[in-house]
Amino acid sequence: MIKKKGQNIWQIKVSVRVPGRDNPVQKQEMFYGTQTEAKLREAEIIGQLKAGGSLAYSKPKGVSTFGEAVDMYLERLRAQDRLSKGHLPKINRLHREFGHLPLDVMPDYFEAWLKHLIRTPTPWGKMRATATINRQIEIVRAVYNHLLALEEIPRNPITKLRFPKYKEKPRDRWLTLDERARLLRAVHKHRPQMLPLIRYMLLVPCRVSELTAARREQYNPFTNTIYIPDSKAGIPINKPVPEEMTEYFISIPADCPWLFYWTDSRGKYRPFATVRHSWLDCLKIAGISDFRVHDLRHISATDLYEAGNSERSVMDVAGWKTQMLSRYRHKDSLRSAQGIVFKAAAESGVSGQAKAG
Repeated sequence: MIKKKGQNIWQIKVSVRVPGRDNPVQKQEMFYGTQTEAKLREAEIIGQLKAGGSLAYSKPKGVSTFGEAVDMYLERLRAQDRLSKGHLPKINRLHREFGHLPLDVMPDYFEAWLKHLIRTPTPWGKMRATATINRQIEIVRAVYNHLLALEEIPRNPITKLRFPKYKEKPRDRWLTLDERARLLRAVHKHRPQMLPLIRYMLLVPCRVSELTAARREQYNPFTNTIYIPDSKAGIPINKPVPEEMTEYFISIPADCPWLFYWTDSRGKYRPFATVRHSWLDCLKIAGISDFRVHDLRHISATDLYEAGNSERSVMDVAGWKTQMLSRYRHKDSLRSAQGIVFKAAAESGVSGQAKAG
């Protein structure tokens, strides 16, 4: 039996008669995915039980600490191939903070820790976004829900009444035409090897991590697309390459393994390990404040939508499973995407390929 418990959350209950046993063997688990995937998982469990085998992950007896519970949760995510790169660091942080605590006292420490987190600014002097707080709560609640499904605990102490979800305000940072031109000029003059990366992110909604790790073979010159096999959403994505950037991709040196790269003093090609410091330097030179490289993702998504592309197609390119476009699209933008980007590039004098230097 499969019962829906939430958005892409299913409770699977299985009862199977096994030869040699008087009573049916019963198993249940919480599954995260589509309904079709949940049905496949149900069939897998039934087949394993009839064959006398074990499930993809086992239920240890006598879980006592939160760290043990997190390990079980991670085991299940890996067994279902649902552990994303972006999710793991957040889970590991909670494991470090609270892994030693008994399950029954952990919620009290977690509550105090959250209050401290809300009141304390980051090392950069900014208050933490409500989305950051909510992600911590969601993970801890999921860990305890997993224990509940395995009947390790009688109830989930991370209740919505005690740990309510904070209202999230979407970040809506926009760049004017003048700001775009100043930014591109600053990158072109002071960090020219980073220019193709920034230009591409202004045109196509991406996460910077998707591009800094992209290798040469991910570019398909026949379809003029970049294949992203492991997005944060857990789905593969084909990112289109705008016509004005085709020349850059086909001119990447044959012995360079990366799509976006820089050249060291010995002439060796290197991927971008991070763009944070270079990005901040260019912002300062361009006279732009409170702007993150990730904000380019929201700007390019808005531009594509304003240019006449359907919401579904923009979501597919960005890798959004849910209606994130309506959440992050700049509400006051009434301009054509191509006009904006082309004009900003032309005014900056950097519409061609950046040369390493």
